[in-house]
Amino acid sequence: MIGLLTSDWQVSAIVSARSGTHFSVTTGVDNALNGQGGQRPNKISDDVYVKEGNRWLNPAAFRAPAAGTYGDLENNSLVGPRRFNIDVGVTRSFRVGGERQIQFRMEAFNVLNRVNLNNPVSALNSGNFGLITSAADPRIIQLALKYTF
Repeated sequence: MIGLLTSDWQVSAIVSARSGTHFSVTTGVDNALNGQGGQRPNKISDDVYVKEGNRWLNPAAFRAPAAGTYGDLENNSLVGPRRFNIDVGVTRSFRVGGERQIQFRMEAFNVLNRVNLNNPVSALNSGNFGLITSAADPRIIQLALKYTF
């Protein structure tokens, strides 16, 4: 009886480790006076990262350019937080007579329930500039039963 319950399980896993994604800081306003958004500020310090708590960027490292000019910060020159995730699936099929069977499936996403932070707020004119205000999904577990005949 024990062998019936403990054999023939299938386990699958996906492990992903990613470096941070590149992003740009923008001024949030039209400093160049050309009617286009997405303009970048000037980088006034090489000490751009803070990485303390939810503060990722140093606001003192950036300054909006003078009116009618463009900033000198390179596009996508900053890197956000790294991510690490493990997803697992467990499946077992039980025959219930003839060709009929019941399949049990359990899937767990972000098994370790690790906080994977998103990129920080990157608009220089925002009160939350440089702060990480969101994260990827927490642990999610789903169970399923499937009857085939």
